[in-house]
Amino acid sequence: MKIDWTKGELRDAAMLKAGEDECVIRLGCAGGGISIPQLTETKDRYLVGDMEILEEHSAAMMLRCFEKGADKEKLCLRFGLLPAFPTRVCLDLKLLDNSTIYTNRTPGLLKLVCHGQRMERGEVARFELGIEKVFHEVKVRLSRFYTTDTMPEEFPVPDKKVVDMFGQWKEKEWPGKIHSLRELAESMKAQEGPAGYPFPSWNRWGGDGQRKLKEGTGFFSTLKTADGRWHLLDPEGCDYFSMGPCGTRAGDGCRIDGFERVCDELPDERDPAWQEFYTEGTRRRTAYMEPEHFKILNFAGVNLKRVYGDGWKEKWEEIAMRCLKGSGINSQGNFPGLHVNDGQDSLPYVRELPGFPMTKTLIFRDFPDVLSKEYRENARIYAERLRQWRDDPGLIGDFLRNEPEFNFVENLVIAEEVLYNPAPTCCREGLIGFLKKRYKAVEALNEAWEADFGDFRDLEKPIEGCLKRFPKSENDLREYSVFLIREYSRVPAMACREVDPNHLNLGLRWSKANNRDMMAGWEYFDVFSINCYDFDPTRDMDFVKNAGVDLPILVGEFHSGALDRGLTATGLKGVPDQKQRAVMYRYYVEKAASHPYGVGAHWFQYNDQFCLGRFDGENYQIGMVDICMQPNPELMEAARETAAVLYEVKNGEREAFGRAPLSIPMIGY
Repeated sequence: MKIDWTKGELRDAAMLKAGEDECVIRLGCAGGGISIPQLTETKDRYLVGDMEILEEHSAAMMLRCFEKGADKEKLCLRFGLLPAFPTRVCLDLKLLDNSTIYTNRTPGLLKLVCHGQRMERGEVARFELGIEKVFHEVKVRLSRFYTTDTMPEEFPVPDKKVVDMFGQWKEKEWPGKIHSLRELAESMKAQEGPAGYPFPSWNRWGGDGQRKLKEGTGFFSTLKTADGRWHLLDPEGCDYFSMGPCGTRAGDGCRIDGFERVCDELPDERDPAWQEFYTEGTRRRTAYMEPEHFKILNFAGVNLKRVYGDGWKEKWEEIAMRCLKGSGINSQGNFPGLHVNDGQDSLPYVRELPGFPMTKTLIFRDFPDVLSKEYRENARIYAERLRQWRDDPGLIGDFLRNEPEFNFVENLVIAEEVLYNPAPTCCREGLIGFLKKRYKAVEALNEAWEADFGDFRDLEKPIEGCLKRFPKSENDLREYSVFLIREYSRVPAMACREVDPNHLNLGLRWSKANNRDMMAGWEYFDVFSINCYDFDPTRDMDFVKNAGVDLPILVGEFHSGALDRGLTATGLKGVPDQKQRAVMYRYYVEKAASHPYGVGAHWFQYNDQFCLGRFDGENYQIGMVDICMQPNPELMEAARETAAVLYEVKNGEREAFGRAPLSIPMIGY
């Protein structure tokens, strides 16, 4: 079915050029859009069409799905587009089932994510194509849209060069942009030299050598002092606040498959001199997603080799260590890459233990059948990977995994998903047993839930929307959900403790702290970790504390980005310029340090992302260094200023930095 844009209804938007096949719309900064009434008239699976952002920056676009009479969408697909880069978009309406947050990429498209609550196709009273809230009105061209049950085979990419030989965005200039090999070499060589912390009181680990809180164990440990403050302690027993970036590697992966024609110059992948910078293969992002082919080039590594030849990696380590230690950075966050477990004196680090145990049958998204023997056996195999790391004193601890995807659904009740899933899982068997033990007879269950089950065996059949059909089931389902979440954490945590008693269990890096049920199992961790994309982590840290978690809290990810230098998207928090990124860094880290449970805050990430997107399409200006390995001077100076007062702030002897940053709506997906 062809989409006729003249039939669409505008919301916070203006039609600049109207036509059946093509239109140009100005979308309001509050998040305007245009309805697509044809989508409620067809059962076709895909919405396909060409889009172009008529601005100088990327845009976060939205397909919003509204229930009848609702002002707020129940579910949305959010996806990124490059500026002035016509892109074929294919939106899969099967995603209304909310079974995934992530999707595979199609050529030209940036990251696409699904947020909200599950919807049936017939529930959607209004589909609307529009934009996420943004800092100004945005013009968009929509062309040749139609619906189909067949995914298109062609995803054309414009025939124009937008990436220069260094991996930089060609379409704009900014201070510090590299224009020649001579400039690149001068920039890198100016960063060479020995590394060292600028504070005499800091010891080799980056702990405060003047604040020894107990005898060292030879490994990192934790302590709660009499004033109610939680602390990390370094191997010498000194107070240690973990401050540093994630992804301390020589460059970020640059996804180039489908984009080759828009790059000025790519190294010859057949030349042995450049093969180490190419990675090509097939990746399955999650157990429930289709495998995806990719080709990735490490532009930053190429740039380093252009300057230093075969010794490029050692030179990168030198300039990275000098940059980080000289700025008072004392940790490597998740995905570390500087002298990890190699016996050399380096920055302490955290890491994510790969291969979190899954089961063949999943309950919802990536939540496994946690009561099964399969889960326990896979947890044992997973924990065995710790053996080669357990004697490294530079390892602070291990995250069990990163951002469980089921937690992205707000207020999720996992036991409801157990009943919705038609599979005969161990979780379902356990839930039925729990209800039998509590109610003895199905009549008592029916009375409590105001239900009409003929037998407990009826619970073996899939139940759609149990909480909506039987609102009085909520207490039972929430109680059992807490049990399942606790088992989700307990089983792998105990397996890891048996293999490696030396290092800290850092938890699950929850994507958001807003569901008390997800706090269950905290007692099996040494540190509770959350990723908090906000300007102040206090609210989320307080949520964890007030939920009854009595552990040190580590923020595994935060960042901000701006559009005045390098890239076309801000990331998950936006600020006007680099000066405000520096303000944001100080404000956030010192708020985390001043919290009585705060023991660390890790910036995401060390490297800027690629202008055309990393493996999944994120293209954010969020790095401490750019693709040419140039440190961000404002951000690194802010890190040094915070480091200079870090332990005083941590121990309540100095007020945290009090100037909040100016913000703009994010351009992120």
